[in-house]
Amino acid sequence: MRLWSRHPVLCVIVAALALGSLASLIPSYRLFIVGQLAVVIMVTVALAVLMGGAGLLSLASAAFMAVGGYSVIIAMTQLHLPLLAAVPLVVLGGAALGGLLGFVTLRLAGFYLAIATIGFLQVLLQGLKHGGALTGGAYGLVMPPLELPFLPELSVESVAAIAVSLMVVTVGGAVTTMRSRIGRAWIALRDNEAAAQMQGIDVRYMKVLAFAFTSGIISLAGVLHAFLLSGTNPSTYTMSLSIFHITLVVVGGMSGSILGAVLAPLILFFLPETFSALGEWRDFFYGTILLLTLVLMPSGISAGIRSVAIRLAGPRARRV
Repeated sequence: MRLWSRHPVLCVIVAALALGSLASLIPSYRLFIVGQLAVVIMVTVALAVLMGGAGLLSLASAAFMAVGGYSVIIAMTQLHLPLLAAVPLVVLGGAALGGLLGFVTLRLAGFYLAIATIGFLQVLLQGLKHGGALTGGAYGLVMPPLELPFLPELSVESVAAIAVSLMVVTVGGAVTTMRSRIGRAWIALRDNEAAAQMQGIDVRYMKVLAFAFTSGIISLAGVLHAFLLSGTNPSTYTMSLSIFHITLVVVGGMSGSILGAVLAPLILFFLPETFSALGEWRDFFYGTILLLTLVLMPSGISAGIRSVAIRLAGPRARRV
């Protein structure tokens, strides 16, 4: 912990390289699932910051994943940008679009804000379906070969290992941000917007910043998702996907806990995928895990773990 507080960036880089290297040793099919898990964790962490940290409800996660996936293919195939230039440009574009959405919806809060983000998702989906040659219409777009200066072509396994590394960077960046002045301002905004404004916090700026920060992360996740699937299709980015992401945040805990945002996808995505051989029983397995988690830990996984830790520590820890 002391090393983390002194050198957070170094710790994140070392952990990202280490886990990415370890992930590359996993068999191909399992590595593909791990890569998808990394993408889901990135989205869940971003939403945990936005919803649990800043208190802003959003159902637009599928929309920003679509922005990332479609934009990177368009940038590479129609603008002829190299991979290393296209990805940062797409992430910045996703962040800017998220900031614009946050600015347009500044006067909205709660369920009204959530409904506005649903509208944004539906408008985007219709644009993708009827975008002609630009978006590929109902068929979507095919990913071109992924080439780097030092590699002839990136395989799906390499993309999955990179996704694991970027997931670690995302988690580390989210933890650092939530512990910073910006994170504390978001928490104050979530707890009481009027009180936060009285403390000198620029509420409007912080809302826009929260949307921009998390939308950039989700756009990056969308890029990796398109890389893993070798293309995009509008049927992938539906309301069901956004609801799944919201479910993960609720199960992890709506307090802005990054730990819960990491553990929830492990329980509700990775375990059912691991038992995919169950066939139709896979959904039963998923529903059972979801129900048991919410019944046993109604405040989320992070709160449940904290409660168990306090009980194990004994009365002395409670007094402290």
